[in-house]
Amino acid sequence: MNDSKSDEGSVVEPSGRVGDPFGGLKSTPREVWSVNRRKFLALAGGFGAAGVLSATLGPRLWEDFFGSAPKEAAVVKPPLPLTSVTSKRPLVLVTLYGGNDGLNTVIPYQSSVYQSNRGQLAIDAAKVLPLGQGYGLHPSMTGFKRLWDARQLAIVQGVGFANPNFSHFESMDIWQSGVPGEPVSSGWLGRWLDATNSSPLRAVSVGPTMPTLLTGEKIQGAAIPPGKLVLPGDSTEQMLFAALSEINSGSPQLFSEAAAACGNLIELSRQMGPTLSRTATSDPLHLAGATSSALAANGGAALAIADGGGGQSAPNVLATQLSIVANLILAGAVPQVYSVDLGGFDTHVNQQPTQAKLLGELDTAVTAFVDALTNTVSGHGVVVVIYTEFGRRVNANSNAGTDHGWANNVFIVGPGVKGGFYGEPPDLNRLQEGNLVFTTDFRSVYATMFDKVLGVDPKPFLQGSFNTLSMV
Repeated sequence: MNDSKSDEGSVVEPSGRVGDPFGGLKSTPREVWSVNRRKFLALAGGFGAAGVLSATLGPRLWEDFFGSAPKEAAVVKPPLPLTSVTSKRPLVLVTLYGGNDGLNTVIPYQSSVYQSNRGQLAIDAAKVLPLGQGYGLHPSMTGFKRLWDARQLAIVQGVGFANPNFSHFESMDIWQSGVPGEPVSSGWLGRWLDATNSSPLRAVSVGPTMPTLLTGEKIQGAAIPPGKLVLPGDSTEQMLFAALSEINSGSPQLFSEAAAACGNLIELSRQMGPTLSRTATSDPLHLAGATSSALAANGGAALAIADGGGGQSAPNVLATQLSIVANLILAGAVPQVYSVDLGGFDTHVNQQPTQAKLLGELDTAVTAFVDALTNTVSGHGVVVVIYTEFGRRVNANSNAGTDHGWANNVFIVGPGVKGGFYGEPPDLNRLQEGNLVFTTDFRSVYATMFDKVLGVDPKPFLQGSFNTLSMV
């Protein structure tokens, strides 16, 4: 598959950037959001995401992607032990662009140092969701609290790297490349794709760009922009697609394959197109009584470039991305790694309402994703890693916000995760330049994913040995 210009109906782009694929998500007030398993899966039109891929990839690559036709997910009750589940454990990376304030996410609410430094920006201790050991979650994260109580949420504290800097772009490049110091052109999972001579379809980014983390020197992952499924070209070109689909199976192989691919495209456009269009152009949560603003003129989800160097910031965008991932996993898709993102976390000004909204979106999307996959054969072993490029300073600034800092938390979520605290929390009494000092090298998280989830030796991909953690 070659790089090509991406139209609205394009779905897979193995390398490079793709155009804005989002088809007019409405802005839904946060206070009316709620997602259950059925509604969450409906965000991507049920198994429509798999259908879209079938239309675009054609019969041969469809088999590469899914191994067979998409199938209804098998449900098992009670949950299967991991030894009974297929050895392929899906790994989902959630990137929070902008530098989420970890100190107001996993809150040391019993610390007088926290209270005095944060002042009015400190989260009210009476509203914190207690976790134990003097820490609690932000009040918007009720779903994460439920996952914590179910031992499906692990929190790695004090994660970072030596000689940190305050640049969004350089810090995120370090996180995605897995190499502090001199910049490199490959990502930590891109090098895995290279070394395993993988198909680009083994690692998928759901969104308009290909992140560095899935970029190798030889192989890059595939980008799948969600949105409307539209037959390419004008009406005349669409008639040619229909004519091509009628070529009989006795024709030369390439013609037969082209005919089958075009037939899939037309049939799946007919069957799945309306569902995907509704997902892209209406309130995807289908909430009775929910109000929403008029569709933007271009129907696109805004990129949050100004708010931390990347990520998507439209309402429901993370839930839509994760619902597509869930549908692909449940349909038996071959990819083992998925990447999604949410932007807007650069909260220098008026942090409290902004972070509350964004953490609420994260909470809603991730917990619905986990709920959708728990007790399924293909999804029981899924592991979700949630990270951001850096934390924020301990002291609040004069604009009711926080400035760029150092160490932060990483969330590890999933039905097979061993919940609890990992790593050592930074000492609030021993700051450097007003910042939390890292206690856990971020490459320990990656080493754990390589070792316990992808099943490979981490050393070749991380340029050294790092301790693994026991949460998976």
